Amino acid sequence: MTTSTEDAIAVYREHYVDKGFERLDLFQRLAEGYGIESALYPGSFVHITPSLVYPVTTYVETDARAKAFFADPAVYAFVNRHKAYDRDPQITFHAADYRSDFGELENRYDLLISQYAGFVSQPCKRYLKIGGLLLVNNSHGDASMASIDNDYALIAIANRIGGKYRLSERDLDAYFIPKAALEVTREYLEELGRGIGYTTSASSYIFKRVG
Repeated sequence: MTTSTEDAIAVYREHYVDKGFERLDLFQRLAEGYGIESALYPGSFVHITPSLVYPVTTYVETDARAKAFFADPAVYAFVNRHKAYDRDPQITFHAADYRSDFGELENRYDLLISQYAGFVSQPCKRYLKIGGLLLVNNSHGDASMASIDNDYALIAIANRIGGKYRLSERDLDAYFIPKAALEVTREYLEELGRGIGYTTSASSYIFKRVG
């Protein structure tokens, strides 16, 4: 159990800041470009960075270390010191499997975050507003899953250039064209459990919920 600011934030720094996985600038670009104010992060572990950018954030994780982390007042003190907005942060944590009903309202969030946590885009779609955004990578195949879901439309991609993330809304038709001749279906992706190779790829993809 974490007992001090140093103990709590050290876990976060070890897993995200020190390894270059913080992605603070990516969350900032989304806030600036699309007016994001609320985010749902299933499979978050202790990745508290979205709370530095978005006033309303909800995290869903089964790992007991995350439960201890989000229960530590030092985490909230850290967010208050480093947040980019004036209002008080609203942070909620659910110690739950995101595929279960963890008690959130449907159609609530501006942003759904899917990073290295499986097929978040499907069971958690209902919590995302119509017109809300899905930020997703393809490590576990979730970007592929979103690309064949008619409820999502690709609107931008994100790549890290010169140490900073940049968003682009250009030439989106070039993405999600498989290198190999195969039919990409939900069943295929679920069985594969990882991303497939495409002729053109990006670090992350931004989809809009349209249905």
